[in-house]
Amino acid sequence: MEEKTLFVKFLGDSPKIRVLDMLITGRELDYSISDIAEQATISRATFYRMIESLLKNKIILPTRKFGNIQLYKLNTINPQVKELVRLYDNLLKAESEKEIKKQKVEKEIVC
Repeated sequence: MEEKTLFVKFLGDSPKIRVLDMLITGRELDYSISDIAEQATISRATFYRMIESLLKNKIILPTRKFGNIQLYKLNTINPQVKELVRLYDNLLKAESEKEIKKQKVEKEIVC
């Protein structure tokens, strides 16, 4: 079974959260529908059901075409997306700090 990310654990495991997690993780890249569905571990049909809402709310934007394939990217200019990215980054930072403290304590115990 696949390990859930901090973002998914914090916000709940749903297809939309998995898509957001995947897009925020690779926020500088653009992806095809198949890439998004595969990396978010959802079916393409599930993604097709949510793409209209993601586009309408400007969470994702079409970027370029690669042959007949439309590519999409996270809209990092959108204020709501900015807040989700900030939450994502803060969750990672807090977890990293927790892990560093844990390792320091373990190192002190060993020494």
